[in-house]
Amino acid sequence: MSGTRGSAGPRRTVRPAWDTVEAGRPGQSALVTVGLLLTVPGLVLTAMRWLPPADDAAALVAAFVPYGLPLLGCALLCLLGALVRARRRSRLAALAGVVALLLGAQVGWQLPYFVPDHRPVPGTTFGLLTLNTYKGEADPEQVRAAAAQADVVVLVEVTSALVRALDARGWRERFPYDAGASGGRVTNTAVFSRFPLSGSEQFGSSFFDQWATTVDVPDVGAVALVAVHPCNPYCGQDRWAREHEDLRRQVQGRLGGPLVVAGDFNAVVDHGPMQQLRRLGLRSGADLVGSGWAPTYPAGRRLPPLLAIDHVLVDPALGVTALERVPVDGTDHLGLLARVGRSA
Repeated sequence: MSGTRGSAGPRRTVRPAWDTVEAGRPGQSALVTVGLLLTVPGLVLTAMRWLPPADDAAALVAAFVPYGLPLLGCALLCLLGALVRARRRSRLAALAGVVALLLGAQVGWQLPYFVPDHRPVPGTTFGLLTLNTYKGEADPEQVRAAAAQADVVVLVEVTSALVRALDARGWRERFPYDAGASGGRVTNTAVFSRFPLSGSEQFGSSFFDQWATTVDVPDVGAVALVAVHPCNPYCGQDRWAREHEDLRRQVQGRLGGPLVVAGDFNAVVDHGPMQQLRRLGLRSGADLVGSGWAPTYPAGRRLPPLLAIDHVLVDPALGVTALERVPVDGTDHLGLLARVGRSA
């Protein structure tokens, strides 16, 4: 007896679990690889913000902490693109989640510098210019022009030759008061002012000269000014960390009244020493006005400046209403011109 076998019925499609590893689609491996390559330096830079290094070599790397944000942002985009192509991969999703958390930390650190603080400054303001003149090689005419709107000027690495060139252009007519102008060496730092200075003293045993003085600003009152230039990490022998620690002690001893700390810090705001100054109550002018990331070094190159190592910091008694970067030929730094006044 012959017969036929019954049909098997419709086939059922079994959907893979959400974490099933499916065959990779074109470009998926490349996206994952690029994402991982971007994540590693982004992770290192973010970790250096949480655990600030003190040794010279690591401090050089930590100067690039802000670049962790674009690195992690691009890494997350690559991983998300790979995740979409893979449809559902648990390990890839977990990695993307970790990168998103790191990116969130970076955004949290950098975003406040793009948002004005709205610290009110109802009264008179004065202009303050800080500029590293690169061994006194800054163009004197451009220095004079940059200082036209300033009442107080901090010049770093200012030589006697540059001071003479400025004097020949009527510098002393606008800035009759000074501290440190007679140093003359490339390691010199000087303060020039339209208003009387008092209690001027060179402090610390730093490689570059640093000065503290008090400026008697009309309608503002006595303002303590610390003109700084701690050694950079290239100086070696842990000078960078030691000189920043000495600077912190000097600043801490001058808290309690209107205080400005300005100059070439050889440190970005994410460095440990700058975070210590912030915990003492000092805020950068860039932070207060919401000017965002304002790199000042290296200037005068084909590429734009990469690092924000020049700063104007103020204590809670003062506010900053404006801050701009000022280019000057002959130097590898941009200057900073700030408007400073008493806060309400």
